[in-house]
Amino acid sequence: MSISYLLPLLVIAAGAYFLTKLRFFFIRHPVSVLKRIAKNSRDEGSRRALMLALAGTLGVGNIVGVAYGIKACGAGVVFWILASALFSAPLKYAESYIASLYGSEMGIVYSVKDALGRRVSSIYALLTLVLSFVLGGGLQARSVISSADSVGIPSLAVCAALAALVLFAILGGARKIEGVNAYAIPIATVFYIMIMLAVVFKNLSSLPEAVLKIACEALDFRALAGGVSSFLAIKAMREGFSRGLLSNEAGAGSSSMAEARSSLSPSDVGLFGILEVVFDTVILSTLTGVAIVASGVPLDGGGVEIVTRAIASVFGKASPYIVFIVIFVFSYSAVICRYYYADSCLGYLASSDGERKKRVLIPLYILIILFCGGLGERFLISLSDILLLLMTLITVISLIKNSERIKAPSEKFIKEV
Repeated sequence: MSISYLLPLLVIAAGAYFLTKLRFFFIRHPVSVLKRIAKNSRDEGSRRALMLALAGTLGVGNIVGVAYGIKACGAGVVFWILASALFSAPLKYAESYIASLYGSEMGIVYSVKDALGRRVSSIYALLTLVLSFVLGGGLQARSVISSADSVGIPSLAVCAALAALVLFAILGGARKIEGVNAYAIPIATVFYIMIMLAVVFKNLSSLPEAVLKIACEALDFRALAGGVSSFLAIKAMREGFSRGLLSNEAGAGSSSMAEARSSLSPSDVGLFGILEVVFDTVILSTLTGVAIVASGVPLDGGGVEIVTRAIASVFGKASPYIVFIVIFVFSYSAVICRYYYADSCLGYLASSDGERKKRVLIPLYILIILFCGGLGERFLISLSDILLLLMTLITVISLIKNSERIKAPSEKFIKEV
């Protein structure tokens, strides 16, 4: 079996396990859950923690990743991206809950240590550190370069500007990073949703055909003997789950490092994990996919080019500038969030000489932004998938070993909602 099938299968199995363990509570009681989230959102610290977590997931995965998936496997990918949310949500709840239980941003790492030992937790921290370089530095910079090319901005100039702004934020520490994202993420998210809704409404006459195409390509298993349509449907399932997971990282545990900064109860922090999946996968990723399919644009070129063509159906020559602004803001937020994850993991790994090693991290991270954006989009996405698979494997095993700790206190909470 190809390694590319392992991550979707792992998340489906683990997601189904926790969905059953938690008795489908967020599906059975959606109104009560939403009321609880709305109440908790009044807490400023919790909102800032949520925005920091969203900064690490929103953006490139929702834009470039979705477009890349549709190009690779067709419109059916959009259906499976949406379907992935059903299995991602309980995993996000579980990892956010257990991380918050330890009362530290490194709670997910400590839970791995308790379940699987110090050596495995160190491997997990190292994988998170490397993912911060690949997904936080390389892939974000690659997306910014692609969008800058379409508006005639030299790649080195835009990377230098990105690096300077990143340096401004990370030198201020975690509070500065959190503060920047508290403003950048809501503004960028609302702006992007409005843009993609405009694309959908512009192509409203094509929407029924687009939805039918998405469903048919996702569910066409007629050639069960190994024919082309069966292969493409299975491939679309794999790609859809992979793109959804590249975006929301359910099971990988990294975003729980941000959510655990909240002062809420572990169960309430878990609900914010579910909310993260809703924003990231159900709304932004699905909306991007529907807009691309409904617009009927050619699927050649990179992910940025595909999304730009879709937006051009409404905004014409202004579309490259719109895409550049959106990607730059999302990428900037993701890069500084990923630095926070990298810095936290390095602190866990470095022990006695931690401060000296952290002084090396800043220039190394900036260099990655400046030069690794020149690597290919496909290579960076594939490498991110491998890292996410390894992280998810470790996290899922530790979560299952902690499943009774997650279930028992949550049962009382489930009755309350």
